Amino acid sequence: MISFAQKKILEKLENYKEYLNYLHQLQKEAEDESLFVSDFHLFGNTERYLQSSVQIIIDISHLIIIDLGLKRPEDNYEAISLLFQNKVVSEDLAEKITRMIGLRNILVHEYGKIDRKEIYKILKEELSDLEEFEKQAVEFLKR
Repeated sequence: MISFAQKKILEKLENYKEYLNYLHQLQKEAEDESLFVSDFHLFGNTERYLQSSVQIIIDISHLIIIDLGLKRPEDNYEAISLLFQNKVVSEDLAEKITRMIGLRNILVHEYGKIDRKEIYKILKEELSDLEEFEKQAVEFLKR
């Protein structure tokens, strides 16, 4: 029988897949870094879908923690650490997600000037990390 938390995870994964699809479309459009950096539509959409994707990772992480009956984490970084400690995600992925949470915090809270070249690099080179989270979350649900 599927738990409430698992049902919510599945719902979140549907949105997550949609955002990943948008990011892949933006990846195709962003052929050149200089064009990307100067095109506020490309940059703004990429920023938005990265932020939304990382937020879903955070939400799913907390739902998995609830489903496993673990203690509530102090923050989102501890949530990822708990997933690693409980073998939900790999150590490599946990480290990558932790960095993405830091990026999300910058995007949400506007802690400083956003480095558009860094966003471009993530779009071009790190979408596979987002896909890997989806894969490992689905593996958790199959247990």
